Amino acid sequence: MGTGSNSCYYDGDAISFNVPALGFILGDEGSGANLGKRLVSDLLKNQLPADLKQAFFDEHNTSQADIIDRVYRQPFPSRFLASFSPFLSRHREHPAVHQLLVKAFKSFIRRNVMQYQYNTLAMNCIGSVAHYYCNEITEAANELGVSIGQIMKSPMEGLVAYHS
Repeated sequence: MGTGSNSCYYDGDAISFNVPALGFILGDEGSGANLGKRLVSDLLKNQLPADLKQAFFDEHNTSQADIIDRVYRQPFPSRFLASFSPFLSRHREHPAVHQLLVKAFKSFIRRNVMQYQYNTLAMNCIGSVAHYYCNEITEAANELGVSIGQIMKSPMEGLVAYHS
């Protein structure tokens, strides 16, 4: 879980099942791009409180027209949308942001993790989004009855241990 997201079931020897990520337009739930898309959509459709909307536009010195241009006419819209993740992190205590985050991670868990053996196995997460939003991911998982295993910022630690 980072700019993009993906999931799989690893049986100890190989990946034996994978729910396709489908990219940020058709899927990518729980990714930085998905979080940014949810934030921008809610902001531009007046679904978030005025104080949060004002803070966003003040911090990013942008406009609705600029956002539309970057998403629909410029290259790498998923990276652009993912760039708003730090804003969400800074405002994670705001009830509306907290709700947005938990809802996004519940969507990831429902649409991906719950297709695996989630009743008997823990969900392990790797990536910057997983690392920085571990509390919200854990809350979403707990509400859905999914247990959490390890959450790591980078796969390197696990790869070193595996190959040692």
